[in-house]
Amino acid sequence: MVPWDDEVARLLGGRVRQLRERRAMSQEALACRAGCSKNHVQVIEAAGRADLGRPINLRLSTLFGLADALGVEPWDLVREPAAGA
Repeated sequence: MVPWDDEVARLLGGRVRQLRERRAMSQEALACRAGCSKNHVQVIEAAGRADLGRPINLRLSTLFGLADALGVEPWDLVREPAAGA
């Protein structure tokens, strides 16, 4: 598992939610395609909106699964989007 600090957790959660909503995908559909639980998607997205006070532990397989399900590269989930993107 990879521990994410608050900044990376917020970035990841925000990007996952943004990309999921752009694709008109439910949290449940994303979880199914990514191979994780709906609860895990909820926790990841919640980190994008609030300070959880604890790091999120995320398996690399989950990061890759989310990226694949959203049609992006894994690093696109944890880096700042380009201006205008």
